[in-house]
Amino acid sequence: MTPTDTTDTTATTPPASPVQALAWPPPSLGWLEVALPLWSRRWRLLFSSLAVGAVLFAISLERPLVFVGQASFVVTSVQRPCSSVAAGAVPGLTVIAPGGASAIDLHVALLRSRAVADRLIERFDLVRAWQVPDAATARAMLARRLDFTVARRESVVYVEASDLHPQRAAALANQAIEELRSLLRGFALDEARQRRGFYEQQLQRARESLEAAQQRLRGSGFDRAALRTEPGAAATAFARQQAEITAAEVRLAALRRVRADSSPEVALARTEIEALRAQLARLEVPRDEGRGQFAARVRELRYAEQLVDTLSRQAEAARFDEDADPVPVQWLDRAQPVFMPASPNPVRWALGGMALGFGVQAAWVLMQHRRRLALQDEQYRRRLEQVRSVLPARRPGWIARLRAAWARRRAAVVDATVQP
Repeated sequence: MTPTDTTDTTATTPPASPVQALAWPPPSLGWLEVALPLWSRRWRLLFSSLAVGAVLFAISLERPLVFVGQASFVVTSVQRPCSSVAAGAVPGLTVIAPGGASAIDLHVALLRSRAVADRLIERFDLVRAWQVPDAATARAMLARRLDFTVARRESVVYVEASDLHPQRAAALANQAIEELRSLLRGFALDEARQRRGFYEQQLQRARESLEAAQQRLRGSGFDRAALRTEPGAAATAFARQQAEITAAEVRLAALRRVRADSSPEVALARTEIEALRAQLARLEVPRDEGRGQFAARVRELRYAEQLVDTLSRQAEAARFDEDADPVPVQWLDRAQPVFMPASPNPVRWALGGMALGFGVQAAWVLMQHRRRLALQDEQYRRRLEQVRSVLPARRPGWIARLRAAWARRRAAVVDATVQP
């Protein structure tokens, strides 16, 4: 038996190169992976920061100076004469004027209203002063240049106006508060006139009822049973209570003309009427239905007298409200011209520009660094070539087309000169 030669048919694989043996992606170096690329481009980062900072500093010097004027007012509660009359009708009940956060929001909304803006534009002729085409543009600019800061706990509102002139900025802030006071004064005056007219109308009807009650009392006889029960004192108390109820109902009707049903004033008036009716139920006694009806006539007369007296006080209080100045806005500080510009601040612009330049350049350096790291991966390069191969061919730009046309023209000229 001859020995047979045996050959090793197993394929030997070449040893992996050190580059291929490295795992991809390589382990992160932590903050050094960010710091080292930035440090290698430190002069580029410094130049970019200084260049962008210098550009923004120069731009800030060319921008117009803006001055700010600040004024402030306090929102207070107003006690009107009509409120004092209503509180005196029933002890323990007081009418509180609206105040607090809701009142502050209402005043700020009025300051932002178109009525106040139109008055300011007309008073300062802002269309010509700001060199804008129409009032609508001036109104939009005024909305951007007026700012309101609210301190709810102290009930203080700060009004800030910005303008290119310090005197006009202070005047705008002060006049905005004056226009608010004028607007609130007009509202209060209209309300007082409505209430006065309503109370005077009801007073005229009450006086006619008083005269009719006096006539009926004169025509009635005297009843011994009614005299033994002392109807005068009982009738007077009953009539006074009933008159107060009627007056409270009249006040409620007057309030509902100028206030919503969910307002605190209307709710308080309804509570007052319920309390008066409860007292009337305890005082009510059967009426004298005998011949002459003396007690009933006395009650009607006392009721008419009390009603006339109550409505007279309400009408007089409405006249006082019409002559008074019930504005819940009191000055705290008036704006004074400030000649130190609020903006632009060149230092802030320069620092912001340096930060912007550094950030943009640092992002670009880190992106290029990550791209160079990724190109070391063979799989990444092959994948990038596959992606580029399926992209549509880029058409040459207009500069390349002009250069090609110029080259063809020169070639044609050279050929024409070379030929005999």
